[in-house]
Amino acid sequence: MLEYANLKALAVVVSEGGFDRAAKVLHITQSAVSQRIRQLEEKVGQSLLIRSNPVVATPTGKRLLRHYSQVQLLESELRAEMDADDPNHPTTVRIAVNADSLATWFLPALAGMFSRHAWLLELIVDDESYTHHLLKNGEAVGCVTTTEVPMAGCSSEFLGTMEYLCVATPEFAARYFSEPSDTPSLSDTSSFNAINQAQLEKAPAVVFSTKDKLHEKFLAQYFNMTPGQWWQHTIPSSESFLEAINLSLGYGLVGHLQAKPLIDRGILIELTPERRMRVPLFWQHWNIKAKQTTLVYRALAATAQHNLLQA
Repeated sequence: MLEYANLKALAVVVSEGGFDRAAKVLHITQSAVSQRIRQLEEKVGQSLLIRSNPVVATPTGKRLLRHYSQVQLLESELRAEMDADDPNHPTTVRIAVNADSLATWFLPALAGMFSRHAWLLELIVDDESYTHHLLKNGEAVGCVTTTEVPMAGCSSEFLGTMEYLCVATPEFAARYFSEPSDTPSLSDTSSFNAINQAQLEKAPAVVFSTKDKLHEKFLAQYFNMTPGQWWQHTIPSSESFLEAINLSLGYGLVGHLQAKPLIDRGILIELTPERRMRVPLFWQHWNIKAKQTTLVYRALAATAQHNLLQA
């Protein structure tokens, strides 16, 4: 039988990134934290932490963290069934989500439900192609991901598709995507529809992060380009990413929920109307009977139905 006080110490050390900070959170001494981790490692017969800066869990440590997170969720549901949601002991629901969803449809889907229950929302933001790793490691109870095949012990539900449009300001398009002999009107987007590789090699792009491969896939699929053939700004913030495009720093791929209102207002134009990228999104969660994950999925699915493409 594992001591859950020791498992909690492991979880806090990893979440805080070190023993000293964990001791402050747990209100015990650093040596007491070390002793709990040592007892747990002796129990399982393996090292659970890599003593780096910050401290990270080993593969075995991650499996124990997942088990601890699942037990926490089930215990919180048991408390809710016995005493109703207790505001003095609120349940924390950890979800991994991609930045574009968070910036658009995700929070409106959950706001009402979390307001009605004594729950706390803890979000971990990562690229949609990586969020499932956070679920696998036990850092989240559910995730919005591009991974359709459910991981071991998990279920996968289709939410909808985010469509990405290649956009820029009319001023940026006139500067980089018009022929020297052209004198295009900024309100006439037809002059920019025949974009070619030579132009894209000179025009700076705006890319969300080094993990985000969407722009790379777009240029490979439609223009047969490989990394190193274009220049890019890297801006890992959904708000600042879009602002950089609006400020004519570069062109970029923007989700339809953000792009279309700006196109309708004439702030941005779509550079390649016949060339878009579609990214299906799925909700993956643990196969445990927890009220929280069930209600979260229902709320996400209802909002996704009206915001994401369903075909």
